[in-house]
Amino acid sequence: MKGPVAIILAAGHGKRMKSDLAKVLHQVCGRPMIRYVVDAARAAGAQSIIVVVGYASDQVRAALADEPDVVFAEQTRQLGTGDAVRACRPLLEGYSGPVLVLVGDEPLIRPEPLASLLTKHKEKEHACLLGTSIVSDPTGFGRILRDSTGRFLRIVEQRDCSPEEAAIREVNPSCYVFELPGLWDALDRLDTGNAQGEYYLTDAPQLLQSMGRRVVALPVLEPDDILGVNSRVQLAEANAIMQRRIQEYWMMEGVTIVDPRNTYIDGRVDIGRDTIILPYTVISGTVTIGKHCRVGPFSHLRDGSVLADGVEVGAFVEVNRTHLEKGACARHLAYLGDAHIGAKANIGAGAITANFDGRVKSSTVIGAGAMIGSGAILIAPVEIGANGYVGAGAVVTRHHDVEPGATVVGVPARPLSRSGDGKHQPS
Repeated sequence: MKGPVAIILAAGHGKRMKSDLAKVLHQVCGRPMIRYVVDAARAAGAQSIIVVVGYASDQVRAALADEPDVVFAEQTRQLGTGDAVRACRPLLEGYSGPVLVLVGDEPLIRPEPLASLLTKHKEKEHACLLGTSIVSDPTGFGRILRDSTGRFLRIVEQRDCSPEEAAIREVNPSCYVFELPGLWDALDRLDTGNAQGEYYLTDAPQLLQSMGRRVVALPVLEPDDILGVNSRVQLAEANAIMQRRIQEYWMMEGVTIVDPRNTYIDGRVDIGRDTIILPYTVISGTVTIGKHCRVGPFSHLRDGSVLADGVEVGAFVEVNRTHLEKGACARHLAYLGDAHIGAKANIGAGAITANFDGRVKSSTVIGAGAMIGSGAILIAPVEIGANGYVGAGAVVTRHHDVEPGATVVGVPARPLSRSGDGKHQPS
């Protein structure tokens, strides 16, 4: 394999989640949490990524099937983290170099401290570098033990801690850089003499040190980086932190978010500068928003939607798998599903595209400059031509396209024609 290699441990059951879904697939801001870990490893410099699967392995394999640099190792029995890393050995036969080991249930891990560890490993030959964190509440983490000079001694898991050790605030969040093939020597010496009766990867650094090899622990991780998700409560905490990061990123990129506490933006969204997001807006899924747009308040943009530059989507408008071209506007109370809206088209209050007949979802096309009146219903599949006009309350039935520049009114909608006295009336 091309190095550096990253190993991501994702074989655990996650019983406290009380779910049929693999723990690492629970979503944080719209994405499975393991995808954040994969992205962080890749951004830190990993050239090859091995994901260790076990419980619900088919689910995890399917969720990452589109990642070209990810391969999988199977941990057939849950015998601990050391055994999980050992499952990667056949894939790494002949590989010599650094391997970054992470866990798949820490979605907030950032690439910067991981890149720092890989850089420090490259600068000096280490058998193991541990990324540690100093936290106010170390509950649940293994503690980092050092001697009086600050030199790393070992990791003690919480369940094996003495009262004095439990008070230590420097913790091990399971973030390592090991040198291969040296790590295999330590893993071959692991035993199960601990409270869980498992092979602890956390014993490997001490074993390497006892063999006279260089092991260093560096507190490079922030407390937010190491939040592990083991329950729905922690999942909510991770969502809140990730949402803050997402919004801060877009604000730094030139997007105005008027009320971040009452706005939700998915991790897959892309937003252009000088766009304004008003309160109580939800943007979920893969959504692209151009420059100089205005979204909200109380808008819902759903997966597959695209807003070109200068689009306005206002109060209580839902947009689903719909493309709005430059300058299009839907300011009030509309539903736009499976539609293509032309440039500068105007969608009136209460207008909807009826895209689902109970069996099939069909498309609506609204041409450039078209006007859709308040309360109009467009039953897909249907096309409204450029500069066409659909009167307020009209129902345009499926396959009854409106010609460019034509006006239709009524239920069902019919074209207007000019009578003998010069007045318009339905034809």
